[in-house]
Amino acid sequence: MSTLRGLVSSTRTMHRILSTDNMITDRAIASEIKYNTLLLIKRETNLRKLWATDTVFTTIPCLEMIEVPISECASFSEDITISRSKHKLPKIAEGNYNYVIQGVYSINVMGGKGKKLKEITINRYLNLLKLPAIKKEEYFWINNDYLYVTSSFVELVRITALFTETISNDLMYPNGQNCAGEVATDAQWCMNPLDKPFWLPGYLEQQVLTMSSNRLKDSYFRIQQDVTNEGIDGQQVNSSPTN
Repeated sequence: MSTLRGLVSSTRTMHRILSTDNMITDRAIASEIKYNTLLLIKRETNLRKLWATDTVFTTIPCLEMIEVPISECASFSEDITISRSKHKLPKIAEGNYNYVIQGVYSINVMGGKGKKLKEITINRYLNLLKLPAIKKEEYFWINNDYLYVTSSFVELVRITALFTETISNDLMYPNGQNCAGEVATDAQWCMNPLDKPFWLPGYLEQQVLTMSSNRLKDSYFRIQQDVTNEGIDGQQVNSSPTN
């Protein structure tokens, strides 16, 4: 899997302008690559592609949950508690089918088997609570960047999703280790985000590079043209001869 640093380098080599002009920074190129990657992946996931792969999805293996009243995220009169992630999640991509989430799984800290949770909206869940009988299912939803789970007994979950922001080490390695008790190495803890595997499927890589390179090149020429057509202090240059 490619890294963002490698993709930035590949984009620069596609046009002489991008490779020699310092005006177009690596940060600008990286931002363009992220934008176009997300654009194409959302197109693919809307077509029900890529959902069974691990190329575009990242897993937070041990997301800590805390017990909160359901009134925290909805108007509901009954005294019911649910679970909420202790920390906010990085931004998750959205498509035609809600958030691009491959799965959310409860982790049984007592050694039992966890299970996959079902996605639901808070309004739909409130409607379920009004029914005389509710199936013993556990659901989840995202609200204000927090993950909510309908069971108040869930202490840890594993979530696999298309995160569009860098996942902090505090989320990946709570208390400095993962769910298996393995301590994060200095290399893992200090790795530059540019050197981490980047969520770009191989068959879309050339298309992303071409789109990014062309958009940056066109933007560069537009800026250059604007500068050429402007005089000192932003005043329009008068091209007509003077007497």
